Amino acid sequence: MRGEALLAMTDIARSFGGVRALDGVSLVLRAGEIRALVGENGAGKSTLIKILSGAVPPEAGSIEFDGRSLVGASPAQTLAAGIAVIYQEFAQAPHLSVAENIALGALPLGRFGTVSRARMRRQATDVLKLLNARIDVDRRIATLSVAQRQIVEIARAVARDARLIVLDEPSAVLGEAEIGELFRLMRRLRDERGVAFVYVSHRLDEIFSVCDSVTVLRDGRHIETGPVGDFTRERLIRQMVGRDLHALYPDRDGKAPGDVALEVTGLDRPGVLRDIALTVRRGEIVGLCGLSGAGRSEVLMALAGADREASGTIRVNGREARPRSPGEAIRLGLGLIPEDRKTQGLCLGHSVAFNMSLAALPRMARGGVIDGRRERDRVETLIRQLRIKTPTAAARVGNLSGGNQQKCVLARQLIAKSDILLIDEPTRGVDVGARREIYDLMVKLARDDNAAILMVSSDMPEVIGLCDRIYVMREGRITAELDGPTATEHEIMLHAAQ
Repeated sequence: MRGEALLAMTDIARSFGGVRALDGVSLVLRAGEIRALVGENGAGKSTLIKILSGAVPPEAGSIEFDGRSLVGASPAQTLAAGIAVIYQEFAQAPHLSVAENIALGALPLGRFGTVSRARMRRQATDVLKLLNARIDVDRRIATLSVAQRQIVEIARAVARDARLIVLDEPSAVLGEAEIGELFRLMRRLRDERGVAFVYVSHRLDEIFSVCDSVTVLRDGRHIETGPVGDFTRERLIRQMVGRDLHALYPDRDGKAPGDVALEVTGLDRPGVLRDIALTVRRGEIVGLCGLSGAGRSEVLMALAGADREASGTIRVNGREARPRSPGEAIRLGLGLIPEDRKTQGLCLGHSVAFNMSLAALPRMARGGVIDGRRERDRVETLIRQLRIKTPTAAARVGNLSGGNQQKCVLARQLIAKSDILLIDEPTRGVDVGARREIYDLMVKLARDDNAAILMVSSDMPEVIGLCDRIYVMREGRITAELDGPTATEHEIMLHAAQ
């Protein structure tokens, strides 16, 4: 089945508000091919996917799938033709069962036009068995792990006989083990059913691990397409950003850390965390890593005052402190940059300035009234210092790229004068160029501004490349403390999955 021409997008163009998002982009994909679609944020990847799915019409160009034109097709028609798009934010009904979610949009009908639940369950059972997925079809989606929910999305696509599946940042919320399972599933569907994939990811190691070929976009233009074997990591980065990034991670300066800024002992949460003990010093970046569900993010949430059920002793700068709310944590100097910036870190409908100053409004006020000039000066200073790409401070933060949104969340904690930063997945969904900028910023905050940083990351090269020390977690416990510069991925995985 592999080798047949399946998709041909030719000279696709699209503009938004005078900005050229796509300028004559072409993409040809064959049956049974896994194609990586890469580029910096703003390169045009999301726009191309939305046009392919029928969510956004192209201004120019043609789309042919399996010999049929799809120009002007709706999302429902595109799905019926055999194209399924699985976005980073799943389009699922969490209160419904696995079987109901797999059948959404194509419910099997029985006599008298009513839904046949027996056929629906049987269909879900058959497709999950095909995928070697052991998931109870009667479980509610809300009770599943992120990895299981992603399998359900793929099962829904397979149940619709999708011949092309688009995966948009599928590994952003998965641990290493779940990513491996996803890759095995993709290869099975490719080899046994001739399913083609478009795989969008900022994690370059994944591109070389699972993809057959690569298409690079930059500034809305097609730069290069070729077999993955024709690319090195350095060449791929150069094609994506248009310049050389000599090293993705900043050099370690060997500077000795300062005094202990954060000390945690006996941190517990029933069924989630058990006897967590750790320290973070001034000028130090400390990593928390482990498999999905190990409790990494829960540690940060407890330290940031967002989990009142957690107990234990927390010392900030040598003094015992137990924040009972995020606001109290901020007043103590603890600033959280959450894993999901869109739902937990930002008010997407508000301005860049509003989001950046939100945690420090009392400092911006005089007599209970916000001092607009003071707020504007501080915000615009940080926009320049952090090189946040935004038309103005008044622009909607939801319109910014992922990397610039992440910088806005960091800026908010800087305005709030947080000098102990709790950063969860610092570069989730961020392109390689913006990654380097965020890494430089984190190192500057630690080395030059004497901040203490505790970070969670599922990207082990990121942990090893940035962190001075690494705590490994498994099942709510810390199982090892490693030296960052000398740690290896193999060593981390041994402690994470004993």
